[in-house]
Amino acid sequence: MIPYRSVLNALHDYVPGKSIEEIRELHGLAQVIKLASNENPLGASPKAREAYLQAVSELHLYPRGECPHLRNALSARFALRPEQLILGNGSDEILAFIALAYLEPGTEALSCAPTFSVYEAVTLAMGAAYRSIPLLDWKFDLEALAGAVTPQTRVVFVCNPNNPTGTWVGRAGLLAFLRAVPSNVLVVVDQAYSEFADDSDYSDLTVDLSEFSNLLLVRTFSKVWGLAGLRVGYAMGQPEVVSKLWKVKPPFDVNTAAQVAATAALDDREHLQKTLQLNSQGKAQLLQGILPLGLQVLPTQANFLAIHVGPRGPALVAWLESKGMIIRGLKNFGIPEWIRVTVGLEAENRRFLELLLEARQNGFI
Repeated sequence: MIPYRSVLNALHDYVPGKSIEEIRELHGLAQVIKLASNENPLGASPKAREAYLQAVSELHLYPRGECPHLRNALSARFALRPEQLILGNGSDEILAFIALAYLEPGTEALSCAPTFSVYEAVTLAMGAAYRSIPLLDWKFDLEALAGAVTPQTRVVFVCNPNNPTGTWVGRAGLLAFLRAVPSNVLVVVDQAYSEFADDSDYSDLTVDLSEFSNLLLVRTFSKVWGLAGLRVGYAMGQPEVVSKLWKVKPPFDVNTAAQVAATAALDDREHLQKTLQLNSQGKAQLLQGILPLGLQVLPTQANFLAIHVGPRGPALVAWLESKGMIIRGLKNFGIPEWIRVTVGLEAENRRFLELLLEARQNGFI
C-alpha cells in the first residue's frame, strides 16, 4: 500500500442527497420529485441559460482565472473593490481555500452543531483540530462560541441561515459576536441562503466588512441563482484576507460557461423575484399542510424546512423514496428524528404533503 496522510483516517465521505436518476433506477419509477438538496425549482434564469449556450464557441480556450467580468459585477452589486472578492468552484472550494490558507497542525477551527459538514472536513484535512458547540434553541450559540476561542483558534465558521435548520441570528447578535472575537481569528459567515432571508432582523453584513478586518462572507450561485450544476461560489472580505486565498486558488477552477452564466444570472432581476415569491408562497403552503399534523417545524430564513418526524425518521425517508419523493434525512447531521424538505413547485409541495399524511396513516410519524 502507498503511504498516505494519516489525517485521512479522520475524514468521512460527504453524503449528498440522492439523485432523481438513482431513485428511478432503484425503485423502477417513471416520475420522481426531488426536494432534498435546496435547489431552485424554477431552474436557472433564461439569461443565464442563453449566456451558457453562447459560451460554447470558447470551450477550447482556458477560462480567465481572475473571473474579471463576474468579479466586477459582484463588486458593483455590493459596492466593494474587486480585490475584496474571490471566486471558486462552488462555495465548497472557497471553504477549502480558507483551510489551506489559514489552518495547519496545532491550530483549530470552531463552529456549532449541527451545521454544514464541510467545515469539519476541510479543517481535518489540514491536520487541524475541529471543535463544535451545540446549537442553542436551534440557533448558533454565538456567546458560547466566542467564549470557546483559544490561542489555537484560527477560524470560526458561522452558517447564517444555518443548514440544516434554516434558523438564523440577527444583526445585533452577529455584531456583538464579531466584536467579542479576537481580531487575529478569521470569522467565516456562510451565507449560502442569505438571498432568501426576508426577516427585518437579518443582515447580510456586507456593509460591515469595512469595520471588521477578520470577517469573510461566503456565498454561492447554487441556491437562489439556480446554478448548482455549474459550481460557482465567492467570498467577500478585506483584501488582506482575500489575498491569502488567491495564493492557494487553482488557476482555472471556475470554467468559462460558469463565469458567463453567473454574470448573466446576476442581471436577471425578474427571475430572482420569481424565485423569492415562489419560495415565500411554497413555505406557506407547506406549513399549512404540516402544522395540523402536530409536527414541529423550525423557523426558517432559507428555502427549506426542518421538520421533526420522530424515531422512524430514517424509515420515513426510505419509504418516501420508494414513492418517488426524495427529501433529506438528517441522520448524518446527528439528528435522525428530523428531515429537511426543500420548497418546491406548488404541485411538488402538494405531493409531499399528500405523502406525509399517508405516512402518518401508515405509522411512520
